[in-house]
Amino acid sequence: MYESINEPIEVVVRFGLKAISPFLFRWRNKIYRVNKVNLTHLGKVGEEKWYYFSVSDDANYFKLAFNSATLKWYLDELYLEG
Repeated sequence: MYESINEPIEVVVRFGLKAISPFLFRWRNKIYRVNKVNLTHLGKVGEEKWYYFSVSDDANYFKLAFNSATLKWYLDELYLEG
């Protein structure tokens, strides 16, 4: 089941030598652990740069969005198995 969400979330990230990657995020008072970063890409909305992370946990897929101008994270999309 696919769903467009676009809600603010809190994210814990890992900092690597060349990139960051989401590790945990909290959405609606539930904590999700990111098991895999499947894809990342950069987008622009006007002059703002947005970084997108397609991630998965044990059963679900999420698209997380980071606004580099406001430093805020959002759960953009959700795909639930089953």
